Amino acid sequence: MAGEAQPAPPLNPDALRVMSFNIRVNVSEDGPNAWPHRRHMVASMIRFHQADVVGVQEAYREMTDDLQQRLPGYRWVGVGSSDGRDAGAANPIFWRESRLDLLHWETRWLAPTPEVAGSIGWDARFPRTATIAVLRDRRSNFELHVFNTHFDHVGARARIESGRMLAALANELPTTACTAAMGDFNCGPEDEPISEILKSQLRHARESSLYGAHGPSGSFTGFESLVPKAPPIDHIFVSPSVTVQQYGVLADHFDGRLPSDHFPVLTELILS
Repeated sequence: MAGEAQPAPPLNPDALRVMSFNIRVNVSEDGPNAWPHRRHMVASMIRFHQADVVGVQEAYREMTDDLQQRLPGYRWVGVGSSDGRDAGAANPIFWRESRLDLLHWETRWLAPTPEVAGSIGWDARFPRTATIAVLRDRRSNFELHVFNTHFDHVGARARIESGRMLAALANELPTTACTAAMGDFNCGPEDEPISEILKSQLRHARESSLYGAHGPSGSFTGFESLVPKAPPIDHIFVSPSVTVQQYGVLADHFDGRLPSDHFPVLTELILS
């Protein structure tokens, strides 16, 4: 009939499901929201939403080990931000072994000395890193360059310089490369660090989704309610060779309890 909406094209079942998830550090002051009471929920979110690639932020080594134990079939790479080994919060990248092969990985510190472990950049409070991995998708045979990062929550200059660093890293790749850059950027989509990232070949996955954006507009709740604080600070960016099929902020809860003080962000990517 005239005026009726046309049916949407079928979804591509081979799209890669890529998730960014700040899982909140383990501190006893969180009481019932401390990590030992949430780790099963975090792992459940990853399993249930069938993520193929997960960039996790604020993961200390014992937390990463907890997730590995609860996520059979996944592997991960990453190092602690304080020493390049196990000390400090890490930004590990998990991937599903049955779908992807690891070709290369490394860590860069968001600082003027990016190869020096434990470097603190500019006015940042803590050392911050970007974990980088190259994964080959067995179905499409395309390679996906993954960046997982966490910008500083205090240093305004550090966030801007970190945005410039991420843009430079993305621009080192050919425009034909398939790239996904994700993380907790501690700033909204209109802020200067994001503007610096968008000067590169990267674009915001939320704005590029073929089916629009699903879920709440914000991504941080602070455990205070199911209503996030705006604007969103967790983002995923992609290169021109990546088609964003779907994008969503996942506001799942467990009888009112939240897996983290951030909602995970999930996007479906078609590599070409």
